[in-house]
Amino acid sequence: MLGFYPVARVNGEFVLYRTFDERANALERFETKNRLVLGGDGLTQEEQQEIKRIVLQSLVAERIFEQYAEEHTALSGVGKAADVVVERTLKDADPDVLPQATKEVYGWSLEEFSKHVLYPRAFQNELKNAIESSGVSFEEFEKTQLTNAEISLYTVPWKWENGQLVSR
Repeated sequence: MLGFYPVARVNGEFVLYRTFDERANALERFETKNRLVLGGDGLTQEEQQEIKRIVLQSLVAERIFEQYAEEHTALSGVGKAADVVVERTLKDADPDVLPQATKEVYGWSLEEFSKHVLYPRAFQNELKNAIESSGVSFEEFEKTQLTNAEISLYTVPWKWENGQLVSR
């Protein structure tokens, strides 16, 4: 049951520590590998904290966007459209390279990579297209949604203020 406790509550729905930790570890691994390839040093403690902050901020935004799409029937096709983008991306990728690369770079299977990287990005892009097609700036939409959301954070050194994570 490791990690099955919340790290955040977003409009009444929990974000589990396990998801947060998996993503933060994968991004730290990615950044560390990039630095080593370029002949650099590993991540500093401050950089590791910043990665965790970015990951949690992203998870909160993803949850808010998913909730918004669920509440608005005009956006009901956004998730399906994102699934199609992910399927197409995987189909177009080299089947001999992508699985090995995701394992090596992120420490994830292709399924985990799709769930944690490809789908959230595709979902946000599809939501952005839908929002902007109605004449609304996605940046303004995002700012409003993040600012108006009810966010509670647990066991992290940040607080939610004006639509973003800030130090306590």
